[in-house]
Amino acid sequence: MKGLADTARAFATFSLVPYLGIIFCPGAVVLGAIGIIKSYSSPQVSDSSRVIYYVSACVGLGVLGIQMWFWWILYHVPSWLMAGPFD
Repeated sequence: MKGLADTARAFATFSLVPYLGIIFCPGAVVLGAIGIIKSYSSPQVSDSSRVIYYVSACVGLGVLGIQMWFWWILYHVPSWLMAGPFD
């Protein structure tokens, strides 16, 4: 279970990279959710691993929303530049 916690944490960390991090957000959410489910079904999982799973899933969801907003801005900037300031 320690390997799953480390992998979930790595995905959450890599998801913080602007624009490219959107690739890692689903991995952080999925591995965090799997870890949460497994941590309640397995009594030998430590509380620190459970916290890592919760943080990874929450960070993955939060950063996914921010990354989607960044991509939305990137998509709309050309039309904003073509419209001009007073159109």
